Amino acid sequence: MKKEKMKTEIEVFICNHSRDSGDDNCAAKGAKELTDKLKKWAKEEHKGEMKVFRSGCLGKCSEGIAIACYPQKKFLLEVVPEDYKEIKEGLEEALKDIKD
Repeated sequence: MKKEKMKTEIEVFICNHSRDSGDDNCAAKGAKELTDKLKKWAKEEHKGEMKVFRSGCLGKCSEGIAIACYPQKKFLLEVVPEDYKEIKEGLEEALKDIKD
């Protein structure tokens, strides 16, 4: 096993879990669209500082799209794709707090 320190300040994991039946999962609620937009933004605006990952189930699908943020160890729940701007602002604020 090899251990390596993460190089970015913030890691964001967005659940993209999909189930065959029903809409009680993050994929059915627009997680792919949101993940793609946040990944593009982070790469263009905060490369080396922030990384966005598409994740499997975070165990919170019944609470809307689930996002886990590290090192803050916080969940964002009941997220919808329209929360994109608010999520960006929150991540930028968290990054600023880390740097201060």
